[in-house]
Amino acid sequence: MTDISAFPTMPYTHDSEMMSSNGPILTFTASGTIKVGQVVCFAATGASMTVLASIKGAGTVPVGVALDNVTDGEKVAVAILGCIAEVANADDTATIDTGDWLECNDNAVGGTVNTATFTAASDADARNGQIIGMALEDIGAGGTGYMLICPVPQGTTS
Repeated sequence: MTDISAFPTMPYTHDSEMMSSNGPILTFTASGTIKVGQVVCFAATGASMTVLASIKGAGTVPVGVALDNVTDGEKVAVAILGCIAEVANADDTATIDTGDWLECNDNAVGGTVNTATFTAASDADARNGQIIGMALEDIGAGGTGYMLICPVPQGTTS
């Protein structure tokens, strides 16, 4: 796997980025710079209604997809459960297939996704709440495509 080196530019929400608002859209405060189309997660504890571009790791719980370009401290509209939004494939060598479950990726550009694998070795990812949705179309390597936002809640191993 080779990570993309920059987050792709996507159109603003009012242009064509979001296909459907069947789910709620909430406003959060941005922690850092967030770009339209980035998957966002809750910021650190003690920071209510604050999100940042998601990078897979301990303590990150994805919420939805940003619908605006914003800087630190600005308000950002976020499409959440039930919405369909455009997201970026973190990998510039692997494709995503229609119907694949998508998880947050550890790519340093932030806010990207990859196909989730469900094996004994990767099972902890689903339990740790990294699943953000399902691909609704094939997404090319390093490309963008539409995802149904349906995060899987955090679970435990016991």
